[in-house]
Amino acid sequence: MFDPILVVVCCAGIGLTLSYLTLGSSRVPDKKDDDDESNETGHSSRKRRVLIVTAHPDDEVMFFGPTILHFTQREGALVYLLCLSTGNHYGKGRIRCQELMESCRLLGIARENILLYRCDDLPDDPSIMWPTVRTANLINQYLHALDINMVVTFDVGGVSGHVNHSALYSAIQHLVEEEFLPETCEAFSLDSVNIFRKYSSLLDVPLSYAFSSCAFTVDFKHYAILQRAMRAHNSQFVWFRKLYMIFSRYVLINTLTKINT
Repeated sequence: MFDPILVVVCCAGIGLTLSYLTLGSSRVPDKKDDDDESNETGHSSRKRRVLIVTAHPDDEVMFFGPTILHFTQREGALVYLLCLSTGNHYGKGRIRCQELMESCRLLGIARENILLYRCDDLPDDPSIMWPTVRTANLINQYLHALDINMVVTFDVGGVSGHVNHSALYSAIQHLVEEEFLPETCEAFSLDSVNIFRKYSSLLDVPLSYAFSSCAFTVDFKHYAILQRAMRAHNSQFVWFRKLYMIFSRYVLINTLTKINT
């Protein structure tokens, strides 16, 4: 008879070892324009232009950190952040905008590449679903103006279930279905997972990485950057977010799914 406690310990040890070996790895989709703009080595000579679309200041580090750090620190892509509200639900919009700038500096996003929408028609409010077409048209303006070839946002679950997050997916899905995206642009959504996986930290990394065609993980250096970037959001860094930054798998790995029609 196997000792069940020993079996659990061994499985946990194997899982942690696999997680450790996976950290720092990435699985990146080819750019859509690779076939048209490749150099003699077979790789595209054009930098990837990535737009991360978020709903609130702090989304960029709480949810999209591994993705952003891959493109800014490893690939050297041109990364833009479009944040569609100031996070003013509790009247702290001005402070949160300043915190966003510092967080993005730590993540490697140039200040001039931070696009912050400041209008009341898209309020930071968990009870208000942003209008799909209005939101889609706003995002699409930036996609074309900046010649974006990869746009990343939340999936329909919004990771946390926040309706503002879900509205961004609906907007991008609308652009994909109507074929409004720039010709060389592809859209990806951040996978939501169940609450057990969400807070299983290292234990979720190896399986998530193995079964995803697009995944980004952090190494210890980048993990430390994410912790500093979250501390830049001082007004939001309350006890439950401190626990989130310890236990959430989104601090260690992002898995993305291509948005298709």
